[in-house]
Amino acid sequence: MKEMKKAITILISICMLAGMLGGCQKNNEVSGGGTSDEKSTQANAQEYNGIDISKHVDLVMYVVGDKPEDADKIIAKINEKAEKDLNASLEINYIPLSDYETTYSLLLSGGETLDMIYTSTWCYYTQEATKGAFAPVTDEVLSAYMPLTKENQSSMAFEQAKIDGVAYFIPKNSSYVDNAEPVLIRGDLREKYSIEEVNSLETLEEYYDAVAANEGGSIWPYAAAGTNEQMSKLFFLQAKNVLLFNGGSEYYGYFCEGENQKVTIDDIMWLYDTEEYLEYLKLMKSWADKGYWSKNAISNTISPRDAFENGTSASLIWNIDTVEACQISVEAAHPEWKPEIVDVTPDVVRSEGMFLGDGIAVAESSKNKERAFMMIDLLKFRQDYYELARYGIEGEHWINTSDTTWMPGDEQAKFTVGNGTSWGLKNDMYERIQGEAGAISEVRESLFGNAISVVTSGFVFNDAEVKNELAAIDETRTKYIHLLELGLVEDLEGTLAEFNEKAEVAGKEKLETEFITQLSTYLDGIE
Repeated sequence: MKEMKKAITILISICMLAGMLGGCQKNNEVSGGGTSDEKSTQANAQEYNGIDISKHVDLVMYVVGDKPEDADKIIAKINEKAEKDLNASLEINYIPLSDYETTYSLLLSGGETLDMIYTSTWCYYTQEATKGAFAPVTDEVLSAYMPLTKENQSSMAFEQAKIDGVAYFIPKNSSYVDNAEPVLIRGDLREKYSIEEVNSLETLEEYYDAVAANEGGSIWPYAAAGTNEQMSKLFFLQAKNVLLFNGGSEYYGYFCEGENQKVTIDDIMWLYDTEEYLEYLKLMKSWADKGYWSKNAISNTISPRDAFENGTSASLIWNIDTVEACQISVEAAHPEWKPEIVDVTPDVVRSEGMFLGDGIAVAESSKNKERAFMMIDLLKFRQDYYELARYGIEGEHWINTSDTTWMPGDEQAKFTVGNGTSWGLKNDMYERIQGEAGAISEVRESLFGNAISVVTSGFVFNDAEVKNELAAIDETRTKYIHLLELGLVEDLEGTLAEFNEKAEVAGKEKLETEFITQLSTYLDGIE
């Protein structure tokens, strides 16, 4: 009997040992087993793609955008997964849209603790990458730390992101459409002033006239703030079929004529001495004079979206994701406003854009670069992570209506789709359209349905040889162009001429020579 008990005890011990060994075997999926350390009381993964992650790390990511009410709740849900899958925690900090121009570079240069940060063509990618602020994203990095990204991300995205042959951030996995800015308006005000439909610049102006004349300053037609960038995108670039370039894109462009256009150097123009730009400025001047926005707009720190949501603006101009998110918030809080998304440039040539419009970089100063790359890998290419960051908690913030569609949940306003949490993670593999199965809005169809590819989409200007000149021109641009585009100068043509003269002094000729040289090389290489 004693011998039998001893044999059973040995057998149980062998089984337990086999179970332990089996649990330590490497799995092709992200492992969930392993021991914990002093910072984590739950079982954590010990490897990611074969890389040792037994040491717990705390990661910090900065994104651009206002913090949603339920952000902390979402981040906690993400961390429940990250602790198991990466032996890591994630903290997300939000840079308000009203502040990013003054605080972004300071975060990277001021010794702030951060591992990852949102960046893009419009948010200092080239400027900061060439300063050495971002860690390189090489093939070795992708193979070792970002296997999901390596397998699924469009290779063109990294080609477009390269500066002197090296990419420095992980762009969105979505080429999007550059010139696709809709307008969100108050349907109740449109009806109140008997405007049948807003579907053109002229009918939008009719709507603005009615609001300016009748709402007594309590509601601005458009609550412009700071640079008035969104109106410039819509009423100059988009309305006049002007396409820009990546890097130095504030200054050079060409008129897009349609599919298969052969672009030459002769097509390239300095934007600020064209008749089309002057026409746009005259429009902005007339609108400012009619009181469409405040005379203090240049110093206004309330974003146009916040102004629309708090009822002090009758319209919002932004990309489709942002205006849809804003529409959802308003429908939840003020359904009586009847928010409507309209396309006021239905006949323009739509062009497929770059992948570089949004993305996430790993900071060169990060002490946890490997784990930061892994975190981005999961946030972007694990559907459960992505849907938390993009849509929130299923059943609360959003309702799953099919594999490709969604509807707002009761708590959607507390974590709207399109908020800054997921801008840099945008991934078409998991994107959904709001509505029932098969639904797509007429405005989305109008904005994206007939987009064409353009030959210049892969060109990225490297400003390394003209940094000083570009900085001086940028400073001059800030001094003159923002006021011009807000219509807040008396002598429009004289002020524009003065800007162009100052740009010449600041180094425009050298900038232009370098720009044309690089573009010529690019165009020659694709012929």
